[in-house]
Amino acid sequence: MRAILILVPPGGGETDYSLEFDLPGVPNPGDYVMVGRPAQEGTEDFIVRRCWWQLEYPLREEASGSIVTKPGEEPPTRIAGVTRSLAVECEFALGPLSSKSHKTACEMYRKRKMPLKAFDESGY
Repeated sequence: MRAILILVPPGGGETDYSLEFDLPGVPNPGDYVMVGRPAQEGTEDFIVRRCWWQLEYPLREEASGSIVTKPGEEPPTRIAGVTRSLAVECEFALGPLSSKSHKTACEMYRKRKMPLKAFDESGY
């Protein structure tokens, strides 16, 4: 599933940056996300806050007009909508493998009195 990770400060707020991924499933609130980069030692660590789904469902008239049916056959009564996008909102957190630059960003948030979270070490 294609998703955009929207990375926000601890406690939420304006987007710091975003990254697009092909994910094997949909993360749940509270899940830990660790992003590694080839030229970086350590990871950028986040905790999922919520998912934002953008769905589209056709109007009845549009749906029945766009379905090809055999002569004399009625169009199906159940029409499926489509997923337009999935955004996964994640907040900065400290993890056991956090990179130096990620720790610096987290320290900046801590100095601003933002509620910085950390991964539960027993969960790693």
